[in-house]
Amino acid sequence: MLLDLFNTYRADVQHIASILLALAIWRWGGGPERWLIGLFIGTMVLPAYLFKLLGAGGPTVGPYSSLYFGFDLVAAAGFTLVALRANRNYPLWIAGFQLVAIGAYAAKQMVEGISLLALVILIVGPAYCQLLLILAGFVRHVRRTRRFGAYRDWRTSPAQVPLFQL
Repeated sequence: MLLDLFNTYRADVQHIASILLALAIWRWGGGPERWLIGLFIGTMVLPAYLFKLLGAGGPTVGPYSSLYFGFDLVAAAGFTLVALRANRNYPLWIAGFQLVAIGAYAAKQMVEGISLLALVILIVGPAYCQLLLILAGFVRHVRRTRRFGAYRDWRTSPAQVPLFQL
């Protein structure tokens, strides 16, 4: 009974939470937080409602499931770019969870008899972790700003990693 209630409203609750978090981030967050929540809403929340409006099916089955894959690729690229430039550590985890979702699409193509439940968990599940990480990163940013004052949002220069150590 409780599980049915959870499954009925889980996507709507996640989307409402992400919109509320976006409003808070837009007011008090830094540049990386704004980019991360913008990418999250633009690639995960808005397409879900667009596809629902068009009756185009879900992210794992249906004739347009490859479009969800495209949105997930855009999200992976965006999260990775933010993670590499942000003066924060948690965006790396967000990009990593997005790679889990990308890997699920690869598993779907390689394995013919993959469990639909496993596929849904691997494609949809990382978004919940990402939303929690964005929330945690935002809270840490606000606490750090209040305690120590403003600090830079982005790295000033890319990491200098030598290709070969002699």
